[in-house]
Parts: sequence; structure tokens; C-alpha cells
Amino acid sequence: MKFECRGNVFIKAVGQVARARSKQQTQNYLQDIHLTLETHLLTLRATNLELFCEKSIPVKGLTNGSCLLQGETLLRVISTLQSLDTNFICEVHEGVFSITTEKGIIEIKTSTYEDFPTLPQQGETLGVLPKEVLVSLLKDVSFCAATTEIKPEIASLYLYTKDNLIYTVATDSYRLAEKTIPNNYTIEFSLLIPQKHITDIIQIISDETEDLTLSLYESILSISSPNTTLSIHTITGQFPDYRQLFPKEFTTIVTLSKEELSKTLTLTTFFNEQYSQVECIFTNSQATLHSKNEAIGQVTHTLSCKKEGEDIEVKYNNKYFLEVLPHLEGDSIICRFTTPQKPMFIQSTKDVTFTYLLMPLNR
Repeated sequence: MKFECRGNVFIKAVGQVARARSKQQTQNYLQDIHLTLETHLLTLRATNLELFCEKSIPVKGLTNGSCLLQGETLLRVISTLQSLDTNFICEVHEGVFSITTEKGIIEIKTSTYEDFPTLPQQGETLGVLPKEVLVSLLKDVSFCAATTEIKPEIASLYLYTKDNLIYTVATDSYRLAEKTIPNNYTIEFSLLIPQKHITDIIQIISDETEDLTLSLYESILSISSPNTTLSIHTITGQFPDYRQLFPKEFTTIVTLSKEELSKTLTLTTFFNEQYSQVECIFTNSQATLHSKNEAIGQVTHTLSCKKEGEDIEVKYNNKYFLEVLPHLEGDSIICRFTTPQKPMFIQSTKDVTFTYLLMPLNR
């Protein structure tokens, strides 16, 4: 194998596919990156057997061939070359992959590549989505997914289509986030994508510049552009029927300043006990937040609000309450309630496509 290419193009491609590598030290060969050269097209591939990423870049091909490189070594090497926008001459000779730059030569030993996993079959095309839409769907709710895999169906993001809308939902059973966008793309699906891979998936597809084609083969979702394919093993299971939590009407509606609420909730976190509890009392035109720690002290803070309906007093995890605020656009938020035993519904006054449900602490 021998080829010439732009250094910045090669560096970017390596960094992109490397996100699909295994993070586990016991899976040495799954930490590697596979390279194949056919004429003037270099294809890079990495996988942890749950994620597969393959990317092709144009090069000046001199000698076709394949090799397998230790991923961590290659990443460390290219991290020192980030500022170089120059040509690389890359060659495999007697089991060594060399990168020749204007400054010198770097040599990396190769590994046996014949048994390295190939890209899964892509299957039936579901439709096409703009990159920005898919990134938003994944990014906006992923912070709510469960981080333990005891229940894989909630350690996932649930993406589905219904009634001319695309939904994405995540929950850890203590809170839930739902994002909707109009389905202007004639696409239909119902998928559970593992939360543990969401950050890598977002980073990989964010580097693409064109629309993304989604396809499904059995339980494998493939997201592809003209030069890149990302395949993901989805979760087989049933996401909870969360829509039954949505009431037909609310008994209390409160409008608050997001900035004032953020400052007050931050203050109450300094007096947290085991369950990070904050007591919220909504009466007339004010909201009173109270938090107490027997060993430290307590705080009671009042802020102005606009309330419609009945007074309500309820307790929440103040960290979960605080965590949603950066995801809400605009200066004001609306909190809707039914009873103290049911979840609070939070939305921005500016963007109603994002809804956050926070369960009360009934202790």
C-alpha cells in the first residue's frame, strides 16, 4: 500500500472513524483502525461491534493494499500533526506503516487484518434527514436517558414517527425529555438507540456536510452520507408508554424567569441531603423554594411568578430541575401541574417542541 493525501483530510478522517473504536482495554484488536486503498480511494474503518464507522477519502493511490493500525498510537501521532496542512506520503513496507511529512518520517507497526470485522449490511432505506435535524433529535434529550443498562430500553433514546411528527424521547424514570419536529421528510421509523453511544454518534455525523440516509437491516441502523457510513446495533425492546403521563388538562400553570429560577435552584443545591430535595410552593404571584440539610443549614428563597389555577406544594430533585434549564430557549419557562403526586411539565415560552417531565419526590 502506498498513497499521497492532504494531511488535514487524513487527520480528520482518522479522528472521525476512531470514535467507533472500543474503549475497553481487553478488546485490543477492536481498538485498531483498518485502512484499505483501492486506486484513488482510501477507506478507513473502526468498530467496537456495536458501532461501525467507515469513511472513504480521495487520495493519490500508488499501490493498492490494506493494513491494520493500532488506533491509540495513530491518534496520538496525528494529534501532533493537527496544525500541518501539508501532503502526507503513506506507505506499508515489511509490516510497517510510514507517514512522511515535510518534517520527517513516522513509522507504526501494522497488525494482521484479515479477520477485522466488515461493515454490516445496510438494508431497507427509511428516508433522508438533514444532519442538523438528526443531531438536534439526539442531543436535545440524551441527558435524560438512564446510564445503567439494567433496563436497556430506558438506557436508550426512543426515536419514532407519528401523526406527521418525528419524536425523540429519553427517560431514567425520574425525569423525561421529549423533542418533536415536523416530519417533512416522508420518513417512518421506531428505534431504540443506546445512550452510551450517543456522544460518539453525534460527533461522527456532525463532521458530515450532506444530508444523511437512514436504513435498517434487522436491528442495525445505518446512517450514511456519500463518503461515510455509521452502523449502530439498536436495542430490541419496548419503550415505556410515556404518553399516558400527559394529562388532558392542568390545574396549575406557573410562568417563571429562567435566570431567577436557575440562581435560586443553584442556591438550594448547597443545602442538599441524600435525595437533593427542594420544596417548591407556588401561591399567588410568588414561588418559594426551600432546602434543608441538618448538618449544614437551610435556605428559603422567594421569586416572583405568574400563576394560574390552584396553589400547589411539591418536592423535587433540585439537580434534575436545574439540569433542564440550559435546554430551554428564551428567558421564561412554563411549569404545568395536576397533583403533587404527578409529574411537573416544563416548557420554554419560546419553543414548545421540547417538553420536560420531572417526577416529584414523594418521600
